[in-house]
Amino acid sequence: MEKYNFRFVDGPKNQNTGLTAEEINFLQKELNLKFPKEYIYYLQNAGRNSNVFQVETNADELRKNQHKLRLELDKLNVLQKEDVLFIKKEVEYVKYFDSNFETYYFFNLSENREVPNLYIFEEVCINEHWNTFEKKITKSKEDNFVAFINKKTDDKYGITIKQHIKNIPLYIISIPISIILGIILGIEILKDKITSK
Repeated sequence: MEKYNFRFVDGPKNQNTGLTAEEINFLQKELNLKFPKEYIYYLQNAGRNSNVFQVETNADELRKNQHKLRLELDKLNVLQKEDVLFIKKEVEYVKYFDSNFETYYFFNLSENREVPNLYIFEEVCINEHWNTFEKKITKSKEDNFVAFINKKTDDKYGITIKQHIKNIPLYIISIPISIILGIILGIEILKDKITSK
């Protein structure tokens, strides 16, 4: 496992603040679960406050939502024999549907990964008329929790200089392509003007 691979941005007005080892151990004891090492590292750096992705660290809320998530998964007969770790819940009221939509973020600890996959349990529309919803589990688009946090950070704060340097070949390739497309577009506009006269 590569250490320190989360991208934490120092926001002067919104600092990342971590939990102590004692607080993290207390949460593990309360849930009777062993957290993945990479998640513990995240909690140590941004458990109390994150300027990108705030996870739940109130023991009462954590227990309550852990229980709710388990009930929801059991209703669908999924992950019944798996240890799951609830980490965040979002509730969004959508005026158009006059309804609340709940989203749970969690890890499947039974996968036994140091860098855990992040799963999302939510209601998704399953038809084109936007009138039928189904509760589903999806894996985050990013490879794992670290990649998910880094993508969220990039979306909020922009990519790093190192990433810009990595993208230089892509920038170089895109310049001639843009020029060629510009020329083709110019020729088409010129053709249209000539034929319309």
